[in-house]
Amino acid sequence: MGLLQTAMASTPVWFGSQNAPRTLHINSAIDLNSFEPMLKAFVAQYPEIRVAYQDINTLELYYQTINEKQKPMASLVISSAMDLQLKLVNDGYAQTYQSAFTERLPDHFKWRNQVFAFSLEPIVMLANKQAFPGPLPEDRQALLQTIRQHEAQVTGRIGTYDIRKSGVGYLLASQDARQADATWGRLLEAFGSHDIQTYCCTHEIIDDVASGKLVLGYNLLGSYALQRVRDDARLKMILPKDYTLMLMRVALIPKRAPNLEDAGTFLDFLLSGKGQRMMQTQGLLFPLYPAENVVDERYLVNAPGPTGVIELDQQLLVGRDYAKQRRFIKNWEIALELNSDD
Repeated sequence: MGLLQTAMASTPVWFGSQNAPRTLHINSAIDLNSFEPMLKAFVAQYPEIRVAYQDINTLELYYQTINEKQKPMASLVISSAMDLQLKLVNDGYAQTYQSAFTERLPDHFKWRNQVFAFSLEPIVMLANKQAFPGPLPEDRQALLQTIRQHEAQVTGRIGTYDIRKSGVGYLLASQDARQADATWGRLLEAFGSHDIQTYCCTHEIIDDVASGKLVLGYNLLGSYALQRVRDDARLKMILPKDYTLMLMRVALIPKRAPNLEDAGTFLDFLLSGKGQRMMQTQGLLFPLYPAENVVDERYLVNAPGPTGVIELDQQLLVGRDYAKQRRFIKNWEIALELNSDD
């Protein structure tokens, strides 16, 4: 089954009253576990709206949005694959939306008034403290050193995204290559010679780190990692001190969305003080506007070194040029010693 067929085969989860006069369909790459409290709070505040929420992989989400251009089912599309969302806007698949909440957004958190950030989170490593050989790595150089010194213990036991199947995985790999080309090359070589395991989705990597099948997951979304760390003492989330990538979760309204008004209302809810505080205080996502006077400050990003915020701008489209994308993936496959049909 292809990406698009997989996405269309999944069924939405419903929130709100069956008697609500209006329905809002949301297609999103946010795990339902992280978003369900937001959806319940929204329908409680707006009982006249019933929400159908469909959780879809970032790459599947992109293709489904394209496929539904003429008659979209969803009125709001949410993804962590910022570059794919930007490409949808650039290729004419989104429409303009403006409100008091979007107007207050700084320019670097929106583009063309058609794609909007509402969450900004770190990209992390996640280690199993019991299974990891030697000291936990504080940065990529330390990870390379561990791989060299403990080859037997780490071979086949480091996991990351399959950039051919994960839109956000491709984005993060391409950003790593931009941030530190030499380090990225050595890391890829080490991963390839030590049988790195590749995955489509964050939760699968985290599950295998928790079980000890993997000793470490590389380039994971911080909100998902932190949720598991809170409940599992075996796990340690690491913000690399050489640099920590920062990624925005962004939303757009498709060009011919059937329910523009309620899509805008939901977007405004995410950007509101209530929505932002709820993300943080309930440990769901890292908000754009974190409050510093909350009891649990783990959802404040305190990176030990420099951060590299992935900018929501035209530069992201360069990495999605088809020829450059194919070349990057091919070089990635060669470095990781993967076959094209793996």
